[in-house]
Amino acid sequence: MPNTLIRNARVVTAEGEVSNANIGIRDGIIAFIESVAKPTPTAGVDRTQNFHTIDAAGKWVIPGLVDCHTHFGAFLPFEDDLITETKAAAAGGVTTVFHVILEPGPILPRLPYYLDAVSRYATVDIHFWAACMTEEHLHEIPTLRSRGIRGFKFFLSYKGDEMESVGIYGIDYAYLQRGLEQVASCDGVAVVHVENYELLQLHKQRQAGKNDFLSFCRSRPPLCEEIDAYATCRMAQEAGAELYLVHTGTADVIDIVGLFRDRGVKVYIETGPRYLLIDETGHRLAQPELALTTPSYKPATHLDRLWTAVAAGAVDTMATDSAANTLKSKLGDGTIWSIQPSWQEMPTSLATMITHGVAEGRISMPQLAALMSTNPARIFGLDPHKGALAPGADADLVIVDTETTHAVERCPHSACDYTPYAGHELTGWPVLTMLRGKVVMEAGEIVAAPGYGRVVGVT
Repeated sequence: MPNTLIRNARVVTAEGEVSNANIGIRDGIIAFIESVAKPTPTAGVDRTQNFHTIDAAGKWVIPGLVDCHTHFGAFLPFEDDLITETKAAAAGGVTTVFHVILEPGPILPRLPYYLDAVSRYATVDIHFWAACMTEEHLHEIPTLRSRGIRGFKFFLSYKGDEMESVGIYGIDYAYLQRGLEQVASCDGVAVVHVENYELLQLHKQRQAGKNDFLSFCRSRPPLCEEIDAYATCRMAQEAGAELYLVHTGTADVIDIVGLFRDRGVKVYIETGPRYLLIDETGHRLAQPELALTTPSYKPATHLDRLWTAVAAGAVDTMATDSAANTLKSKLGDGTIWSIQPSWQEMPTSLATMITHGVAEGRISMPQLAALMSTNPARIFGLDPHKGALAPGADADLVIVDTETTHAVERCPHSACDYTPYAGHELTGWPVLTMLRGKVVMEAGEIVAAPGYGRVVGVT
């Protein structure tokens, strides 16, 4: 691949901004970043020969996004998903995607399959979490950690047959406590879906006979997340484990985590664009049922408090929890209780956060870079190669056009043939995505072949 010089860049990182900079890339690695106003010599770098030039024309250049929470193969075949959904990721400026490995049997014998599939079908880089649902999975944690997996996912919801069709089985507190101890013993991170199953059953019964978006949301009220968040934090304290709470939409979880952070427990909080934009009424959306997911959406006051927590730095990461499906399979038999959760949100996540976060003054661009790139790479051990614009890092970056506004139509390049955001006007679209020094998306078109992506951090 050619050595590349990106000129006239407005470089944004988690540490700040350089308004007029050049980025030199050699052999897929960032060789230098320098201010045009204050150039500094860099030993061993030849700026005058053999560089292909890209003019950023004053646009923002940010680190490639690291979406650390997605699901391939949940509703569509895994290998098909790798082809379409990694293209969708590149279209949205995502250069590294985490997939949650869900296996009913042992995970270790299956790792070669996942490594091979990525090498043949993925357009962007892939890292893995491992879901822990059986006794065998608990025993595998230390060995999986030695292979590079740092995140181990536990589901406190889904103890019945709710997600049996996609291979997710919930666990109880005793299993979680043992899992936290195993994770702590090998410097892993326990990734926990907190929603109390028993309370979910009670509140679902109370919504029986109803068939609307609001009733579904109220069948999974904030209390379910709060109860399990407290219990999980307390067990992590007992085990001495690092803890990562996924898809946080309940604002009171922020306060609970704050209590345990004050006690010295290392707890990370993830939220996602959907939990900052959609409330339990779905009033922003033409068809709210298309956005249905679990955990469900909360009253509007939670959104306001979540935005405040994000701005204050109390939230660590922003991920999509994407799982592609088709409109037909999403809607099921037409009842709200049969609708499949989630959709493909990677193509719109960056534009959503720029439009409703940065442009509205809720967060800064450096905060966005931290939430969507630098922090997830750091937490799960992919730094300094991923999540950074710095000499020595992989040349993963996104050029962002903040001058163009257009309406969302569907999920580009995805098998997901719908989006709940259809008709929404967003500003801040990626116009070029680069992975390890190679342009993989330009002007909305995927220009890298499947198989350019590789597994990172796992052997």
